[in-house]
Amino acid sequence: MYLHIFLLCLFLSLGIAFCTGCSSKKEKEVLRIAIPYSDFVLDPNTNYYINWLEEQTGLELDIKTVRQTGSEDYLESLFASDADMDVVMFGNGFSVDKETVEKYTATGDICSEAEKGIYYNYGSSALRAAGQILWINYDWLKKLGMQVPGTTVELEEVLRAFKKYDCNENGKNDEIPLVGSRDGYAFSPVELLLNSYIYNDPYHSRFLLNEKKNEQSAVSDEFRNGLAFCRKLYSEELLDYGVYDRDLHDLMELVNSPENLVGAFTTNSISDVIYSGNPEIMARFIHVTPLAGPGGERNALYRIYEPQIGAVILTRSKHKESAVKLLELMLSEEASLIARFGEKGTDWDFSDGKDISVYGSVSTIVTKNYIWNTLQNKHLCGIGPMRVPEEYLLGVTWNGINSDAEYIDGRSQMSYAEYLPEFKEAHEYNEEVSNYIDRAMKAFVTGEKDIWSDVEWEEYKKGLQDCLSSLR
Repeated sequence: MYLHIFLLCLFLSLGIAFCTGCSSKKEKEVLRIAIPYSDFVLDPNTNYYINWLEEQTGLELDIKTVRQTGSEDYLESLFASDADMDVVMFGNGFSVDKETVEKYTATGDICSEAEKGIYYNYGSSALRAAGQILWINYDWLKKLGMQVPGTTVELEEVLRAFKKYDCNENGKNDEIPLVGSRDGYAFSPVELLLNSYIYNDPYHSRFLLNEKKNEQSAVSDEFRNGLAFCRKLYSEELLDYGVYDRDLHDLMELVNSPENLVGAFTTNSISDVIYSGNPEIMARFIHVTPLAGPGGERNALYRIYEPQIGAVILTRSKHKESAVKLLELMLSEEASLIARFGEKGTDWDFSDGKDISVYGSVSTIVTKNYIWNTLQNKHLCGIGPMRVPEEYLLGVTWNGINSDAEYIDGRSQMSYAEYLPEFKEAHEYNEEVSNYIDRAMKAFVTGEKDIWSDVEWEEYKKGLQDCLSSLR
């Protein structure tokens, strides 16, 4: 009898415990997050960083991948629906500016900064002073017995040889001497070549960084001569026709092709174009220090990086406090180091501080497994808010691997440092002025307009002055 009662009580207690466990599991708070698709993130739902965030917050993060490329189109459709979403994250080309976010805070769709509804990405890579680097195919140079070019004249000779000879040894005339992309100034060789004639700063509407803050480089004879040089390269197919039409994805596919098709390209970080999973291709290209133009001019583009919006909290969210908790955790040092470098002890570790980093500063980080811009499942590759202290961004120590992107970038940045402008008070970017110059440059380089026609050049300058007058 007593045994039956004991067994019954035991059964009931186990049942209650089991149900309590079920109840506890059901009560785990779910936060629904939209993140953009990335070629470099294997599976957000099993991602090491996402799982770490869940462990730290006690939340269940329900990740929804956005396949749209236009963030504003996505937000419009999201707010027009009754979708249950708490947070939207940005990155990987899926970006939104402050003006757009303010529009949605005004309509009541996004929580304002005062409500802790907007979070920023303060840089997922080192705040590199030089915003553009020229990379050249060293294997091709060795085959041709040519030196790394130091002037625009020497570059022209190299590009001509790249086009003339079968550098990739496949029996085809398929070599592309100099390639580019329309997706950002860093990927346009034209922008870099102009810096061999006069300081060219497209990020600040091409105002010179000197005492004369309103001096425009884009009306000068030097700027015109630089465009004429680019026109010459373009007309002889030394500068590829796709420079104004190709998107970044196509540029990456071209440079990473096993056919070895490309002679030179421009970018900021080499990993923005070459997949880190291609060490042979990564090691094939070396940086070229700023080229001297006909007048001996050499300039490196000084780039100031502004924080980008990394995430917003929607006003429809019923879990705002938890969303704030998550996003503020993502801005912590511990979370940001995972978001940038991956799993501590496996992908990276703190250095002993005895070495010099690849950027010339005291070492702070050693990368064991470089996973930035590679297909991996350790972090979100720049998506979402983060704040990596500069001491770590600039303190990455060489791991002994020649194809390590941090090492390659660090060496290139150090070689460009002495050619940066002395004055760094930048003029504000003006969209109307910048777009006008961009359109004119394209027309002159492609031959739609004649760069040596004084009439057309004066017409261009008059139009630019009209744009500039609106700033006064």
